[in-house]
Amino acid sequence: MSKSKDLTEGPIFPLLLKIAIPMMIGMMAHMFLNIIDGVMVSRLGIQESLSVLNYGFPFFYLIFAVFNGLTSGSTSVMARYIGAKEQAKAENALGQLVWVAFGLFAIFLLVYPFILPAYLTMQKASPEGAAFTRNYLNTLFIGVPFLVLSLLWGSGLRAEGNTRTLMMGMLVGTLANIAVAPFMIFDHFHFAGIDWQGLGWGVTGAGLATAGANFLTALIVFSIYARKKTTLQLRIWPDWSDRSGMWDAFKVGGPSILSQSLIGINVFIFTRLASAFGPTATAAIGIGSRLETLAIFPSLAIMVAVLSLVGQNYGAKKYDRVEQSVRMGLATAFLTLAAIGILVHFTRASLIEMFHPDPATLPSAFHFIGITTLGYGFAGISIVSSGAFQGLGRGLPFLTLNFMRMVLIAAPLGYYMAHYHGEYALHYSPLIASGFTALIATSWILIAVRNLRRLPQTAVQSVTVSA
Repeated sequence: MSKSKDLTEGPIFPLLLKIAIPMMIGMMAHMFLNIIDGVMVSRLGIQESLSVLNYGFPFFYLIFAVFNGLTSGSTSVMARYIGAKEQAKAENALGQLVWVAFGLFAIFLLVYPFILPAYLTMQKASPEGAAFTRNYLNTLFIGVPFLVLSLLWGSGLRAEGNTRTLMMGMLVGTLANIAVAPFMIFDHFHFAGIDWQGLGWGVTGAGLATAGANFLTALIVFSIYARKKTTLQLRIWPDWSDRSGMWDAFKVGGPSILSQSLIGINVFIFTRLASAFGPTATAAIGIGSRLETLAIFPSLAIMVAVLSLVGQNYGAKKYDRVEQSVRMGLATAFLTLAAIGILVHFTRASLIEMFHPDPATLPSAFHFIGITTLGYGFAGISIVSSGAFQGLGRGLPFLTLNFMRMVLIAAPLGYYMAHYHGEYALHYSPLIASGFTALIATSWILIAVRNLRRLPQTAVQSVTVSA
């Protein structure tokens, strides 16, 4: 029996939770792969830790953002097609997007040997740190084709509200990484009262372990489709005569790609600003950014739920349910992320210790995380607002909001704070930027969905809407 859901019927809040909670568990488990890498590699030494936390992860995130942004566009298109009862078009568009994503990855492999050295030079990485970063990324990218498959095939599952089985794939991949990574990273380690022997591949082993986890996740997601547990079915060889769904996915996903790339760029900018105060300040930004990324993942799960609810109901022209979904999603995201922020704020000393930082790093990391946790709720509002716009087939608001927060506010404010007021003043700029952007995002999306009520039933003849 299919575990997909008709999101155009039934109470909104229970549906939101049924989609968001499994997605939340799965996404946090998937993100935990990177946390595991950082924690384990930190035991090897400061250069190895910097290579993964501050150099390798931001660079990889720029690549990940391309495919994750495309996934957002795919989920939006799939949800609207499902709501409009056009499953065949959804399946064809999904098949096209997989092949296009593989093409994009092939292009990246051609330019990778040229852009990585330039990136490491801009980051002022030491020769040793640059070598560690290359070793980590070279093996990590082995798993990217499988990451692409799990993301895009997963977009079909998310669009139909089938997130529980997707969660299982992410969890299994994470557990496999936890079990295998120590053996690949260390030559010996102590666990459960036993001394274990490993391969001792260091950062290279960390990258391989994550690549293996991505393969396992993709295999499980494929099995979900193969066992006919979904509304949509996979089309390995799609029909290319109709590419409207694919282009619609890029219309929504293109701005999302640029927007999510800004996250990696933002980490790079703050790392660069912090480098003026020494390696301990840089390490503090890396630790804080990793914790924040993990902490805000619940809002990404809520965003997926809102995107699916809005998309299906918009496709079905049930505009009252669209507005209810948005309001419920915003409130849920703010309360959830604010609570997580409070929890992280008061436990940050113990969380920082997981990374085994240099003692000199502790004061800066403690201060940075203490400030940024106050803005988690605001970040949740902006993320869910962006997902609601994507459900309507509008990708530009996501880019606009992130550009406003990171480029127009956080970056120049961070430069001013660091240049004129010192290292700790730099830590306040993300909080200020998040609060201001959340106010704009809330007003914008509520006005947009309220205006849908004015549309006649025949106003939306296709699954697209102009940005």
